Amino acid sequence: MTRIPLLALTAAAGLAASALVSLPCAALAGEIVGQIDAPVPKHKANVVVYVRNAGLEPAPKTALMDQEGLVFKPRVLPVQKGSTVEFRNSDPVGHNVNSPDGKPYDLGTWPKGESRKKTFTETGAFRQLCSVHDDMIAWVVVVDSRHFGVSDKAGAFRIPDLPAGKYTLGVWHEKLGAADRTVEVAATGPTPVTITLGPKAP
Repeated sequence: MTRIPLLALTAAAGLAASALVSLPCAALAGEIVGQIDAPVPKHKANVVVYVRNAGLEPAPKTALMDQEGLVFKPRVLPVQKGSTVEFRNSDPVGHNVNSPDGKPYDLGTWPKGESRKKTFTETGAFRQLCSVHDDMIAWVVVVDSRHFGVSDKAGAFRIPDLPAGKYTLGVWHEKLGAADRTVEVAATGPTPVTITLGPKAP
């Protein structure tokens, strides 16, 4: 059996250790775990919270808004600017999608199982209406960020995968409002935030 000199083994071990040390580490990311406080409990839901100054490349996607049981699902859909929303009809009756906001549009009327798509190139909150059923309403909230969350019925929301740093949070609600909030996100683990809603600014 060939013997390997001890000096050679030691040198090889040192090189291996150096290589391990020099390997790039995966970027650490924290998350915002928040709670909405509102004067009326039902207003805790469907609050969009988004990062204004993430400074990251855009990543537009296709999101889905369904029409089922004569309601839009979800009622509030946040998307990044440049994203496409697919409007699906899952009801046994015809549905329409139109909006009077921004540059008004009407996607027409279509039967069950079909869908229409709309790409949102401007930020803002856009009402989604159905001319066939005038009590149906939803909102597509377009933000200039890929980091956002929307609160559940209990008012809880989360924004994951944020690098450590200081961020400004914007807030949108159908009826109420809140001032921008600055938060310092830790490199790992959750950063708790409580946002209190009040009257919208004039």
